[in-house]
Amino acid sequence: MRSEFERIVPEDMKQYLAVAKRFQEVKSEDAVELRQLTIDSWILACRWSEIQSLSRKIAEQYEVSKTDFSDWAYQKYRQLQELHITCRSWYRLAVEEQKTNEMMGD
Repeated sequence: MRSEFERIVPEDMKQYLAVAKRFQEVKSEDAVELRQLTIDSWILACRWSEIQSLSRKIAEQYEVSKTDFSDWAYQKYRQLQELHITCRSWYRLAVEEQKTNEMMGD
């Protein structure tokens, strides 16, 4: 079931869900995709931070609870921050593993 808030920011929600799906499917050794996810999640986190900071204005425009909308947007922002941190760590490990494999002749 889609929340009423998803209808307010449909394009942002579409991008959020696309990044979440990519994260669910990424392999720990896929350094290229992990690097791109790190970048994309950071960019989207910035956007969701902006949405959260504009929550009063958005809530008034759509006649929804400012507190609820702000909390919802903040949760998306935090999830993207966590995704960014995780992908950045996994990317670093994938690069180190590639270097080790190259040194070992694999």
